[in-house]
Amino acid sequence: ITFVSIGARNSVGVFVTPMQEDPGLALTLPMISLAAALGFLVNGVSQPFMGWVYDKLGGRKVIVVSLTVLGVCTILLSQTNHILFLIFFYSLVASMFMSGSSISTTGALLTRWFRRKRSTALGLSTAGASMGGLVMVPFAMYMLQATDSWRITWVAIGAIILLGVPIAYLILRDDPKDMGLLP
Repeated sequence: ITFVSIGARNSVGVFVTPMQEDPGLALTLPMISLAAALGFLVNGVSQPFMGWVYDKLGGRKVIVVSLTVLGVCTILLSQTNHILFLIFFYSLVASMFMSGSSISTTGALLTRWFRRKRSTALGLSTAGASMGGLVMVPFAMYMLQATDSWRITWVAIGAIILLGVPIAYLILRDDPKDMGLLP
């Protein structure tokens, strides 16, 4: 979960030059940088809100919905035709839902499941986030070079995120008690 969500967020940098150089778009480096910076701001500001939603609805629902919205928004980024489109789908919607599948929410869920090996479980989740950046960013660059299309690359990254949705839905449970287990 953290692998795909953090990996997708970290991949935005490889799209700057191709989107800026697209003759069909009137995007400049400052515009794309503004959208990226605003996205990081929204992601940070929305963390407490997603934590509140997590407490109300449970981690499984928040994570599954967040991954779904993030995947769909990432695919929709392939249709970017104006800076406002990029700001709405990347900076606002996708960045807010990245909070729902972040280290914070996955960590909160893991702490319910683990007592004795809690640090190991949280460490693996954090490693997944780091691995997302390590793998997804070069993958995005590879896709850009292989397809020569930033639009196809956004679709590929969105599809990878959406692959995590059924896995999260099938595997995640809010509490070990839901399955008659102890942490």
